[in-house]
Amino acid sequence: MIYDVLIVGAGPAGMTAAIYASRGNLKVGLIERNVPGGQIVYTQVVENYPGFKSINGVDLAMVMMEQTAEKDVDFIYEDVTSIKKEDNLFTVTTNENEYKAKAVIIATGQANRKLSVPGENRLIGRGISFCALCDGSLYKDKDVLVVGGGNSAVEESLYLAGVCKSVTIVHQRDEFRADPEAVDKIKDKDNVHIILDSTVQRFMGTDKLEAVEIVNLKTGDVQEMKFSAAFLYAGHLPATSFLKDLGILDERGYIITDQNLMTSIPGLYAAGDCVIKDVRQIATAVSDGSISATHAVKYVRSLK
Repeated sequence: MIYDVLIVGAGPAGMTAAIYASRGNLKVGLIERNVPGGQIVYTQVVENYPGFKSINGVDLAMVMMEQTAEKDVDFIYEDVTSIKKEDNLFTVTTNENEYKAKAVIIATGQANRKLSVPGENRLIGRGISFCALCDGSLYKDKDVLVVGGGNSAVEESLYLAGVCKSVTIVHQRDEFRADPEAVDKIKDKDNVHIILDSTVQRFMGTDKLEAVEIVNLKTGDVQEMKFSAAFLYAGHLPATSFLKDLGILDERGYIITDQNLMTSIPGLYAAGDCVIKDVRQIATAVSDGSISATHAVKYVRSLK
């Protein structure tokens, strides 16, 4: 079977693209390696998306998925490993199968950035997590660490403060990058401790996280602190490594497109957080999804 449009990634951009493409009366497939929703499933509360004054990120993802599932869209839960084009037809290879498509939309978003320090890889899933909303309840009445100074770090710290005994936030700069309102809320929490101008240089533990070495970037002083868990919010990297041989990425790994969100390869589009842009929000991802799908549909019809 040949798909008219195959979309890689089922976050807000990918699901929007699927909805728009399916309304064009085309055969549409949507490939996702994890669960639909992308980064929003890690968000406790969304308050800046029109139509919802306040909604849990998982709930918003479910609403989007339900609407997408009502369309004639094939959901495929596999991991894409490569894409190539021959004779106006794309071959999308996953960890399990190969799929053919006339047009492809990449909407893979971003992946969590690691700290790349000793002990990290070994203890991921054993006390080190990238999602407080997912794993925070496992550490009720425990002392936990949060690394980062952006909105995600501060918002997740607020959630953890209501679950854990104490929350220590370590940030490498001398002030937070998060919204001032959220920062004020976190500073009002009695069980939240803030360590600025510092970073983690080592995670320690045998079978699970037990302690962390924290270094002050100005003085060089190192302190060892005991934690049951560490939640990392050190930014993101574009989830585009499977595209590295196509010549469509910038030096950071983000996808280069024109104003219609098509890459230099005709029929290959991109949308959402994996694209070069200044603002990465749910609303901008949805916008990208609609734009890329609209032009992908036009492209497919031009082939007939």
